[in-house]
Amino acid sequence: MAGDPWRREEGKVPDGGGGRPSAGPGGPLRLRDWLVLQIESGSYEGLRWEDEGKTLFRIPWKHAAKQGYRARRDAALFRAWAIYKGKHLEGTDKEDPSTWKTRLRCALNKSVDFREVRERSQLDISNPYKVYQIVSDSAHGPGCWLHVRLFYGAELVREATARTAEGCRLGPRAAAADAAAERLLGPPREAQVRFPEPPPGARALRRLLPHLQRGLLLWAAPEGVFAKRRCRGRVYWRGPLAPHRARPNKLERERTCQLLDTRRFLEELQAHLQDGHPEPEYQIHLCFGEEYPGPPDQPQERLIMAHVEPIFARELLRYAKHHRHSAPGARPQAPHF
Repeated sequence: MAGDPWRREEGKVPDGGGGRPSAGPGGPLRLRDWLVLQIESGSYEGLRWEDEGKTLFRIPWKHAAKQGYRARRDAALFRAWAIYKGKHLEGTDKEDPSTWKTRLRCALNKSVDFREVRERSQLDISNPYKVYQIVSDSAHGPGCWLHVRLFYGAELVREATARTAEGCRLGPRAAAADAAAERLLGPPREAQVRFPEPPPGARALRRLLPHLQRGLLLWAAPEGVFAKRRCRGRVYWRGPLAPHRARPNKLERERTCQLLDTRRFLEELQAHLQDGHPEPEYQIHLCFGEEYPGPPDQPQERLIMAHVEPIFARELLRYAKHHRHSAPGARPQAPHF
């Protein structure tokens, strides 16, 4: 076709979305996962991450009537999505950049995984773009990520990020029986955050660790953050849903306990942004083997403590602070979920 810009212009169409890529046993990729692959590929000019945490990304958004518009470059991503979804058959269907762009825009707007960040989009410049935020199941899967800092007394002895949907297990190294079962059944699916070997002379720590052998399970789900105590040793906690603020809250053994509620966090974040209410609480403190908090005359440090942060909550609050500082005169808008 003589009027076909895809054949008239030089160069090769980026192939990040051409054809139907294999998505493994899960079937075709969701838009979120497909887009992340395209961003990471570097195949599309102007399509890139906007922040180090990879929760914001920029999509070139030039109108076909704008000066300097080139279909091969400026509609390449939209075309790739149409091909991937089976809405455009190369060599057979008419090239239709306007329709491709509309399809991707509608898909982004309908998806619960994205929110357009209008205050960061730039549509009136020579190379316009839109900015979107990934608001669920982040680019690396950061909806179920948990960041854990482990303390012996006041000393930070381990720091880890659990990146699995199954969460993580906090506890000592597996006993011989558990190790044998692992060899038979395969490694556990949850991440393992091991308690380090105590320093020489730390007799109280050495006495406590055997009572924590089966550890504590922690995981994040769309509804919030949950825990299940499996060890014989007692575990106490403090967090957004703790029933008591001034006295200890114990986790019952082999019973699932919700530590953070996502809906409540989002409601409190919205109240913070719109009405100046206090920041929502999202950090969770776990204390192993000793009551926490203790009497007022005792130091807050304990033999073993874990400070846990659900990364989705931390990043949303960080984004809210950034928005307030970058536009102090504007009335902040809460993210939409």
